[in-house]
Amino acid sequence: MDMINQNNIKTPQLMKDSSEVDGHAEAVMDYILSWCLRWAESKYKDVKPILHRYCRYMLLKILERNASDDIIIENVYVWKQEQRIDLWVEAELLVNGQYEKHAALIENKYYSPIHSSKDIDGIFRNQLEVYKKKFEAHYADKGNSHIHFAVITCLERFEEIFTDTYDEHLLERLGFKLFAFDDMLDDSIGIDTESDIFNEFWLRSW
Repeated sequence: MDMINQNNIKTPQLMKDSSEVDGHAEAVMDYILSWCLRWAESKYKDVKPILHRYCRYMLLKILERNASDDIIIENVYVWKQEQRIDLWVEAELLVNGQYEKHAALIENKYYSPIHSSKDIDGIFRNQLEVYKKKFEAHYADKGNSHIHFAVITCLERFEEIFTDTYDEHLLERLGFKLFAFDDMLDDSIGIDTESDIFNEFWLRSW
């Protein structure tokens, strides 16, 4: 929904101005999602509690963990465009007192479909296959990290363009989970956070 302030004035939107073309929204998405994932660290839970709760839900969704109280998120590290991967994430968790290391490859999509990318042998293949191969090779000799692969799109599941653009069964065969925009939000919270940036990107229509 759009934001109306206490003076009944519609406030400017973060993701929409007078432009008629996409102003590199996927790059903005990289920055904002990176920021959100780092806000998931447990040390921030009392700094901005509502923002932290939303962000914690996002990270644990990607890491395929339930957002239960017995999980402590100790550290989250994010690299943008590392080896052409949108977001390269590493997280350290304590789950029921047991230490876990996680790594996630995240491909962000604004409205664009999956495309091809040049593999190490010079042949163009599905970009997800190429990135996954690099990611798995990096962690092949690094012990017991839990590895995750995700595609996150700004489209919502109810939109026809969502199913027209992304073949969820194909992504599953490639080992990727597909997350629509609305999948990333904890509906049980239902209120704005303490951050205008988060609210504008995740909770407003654009």
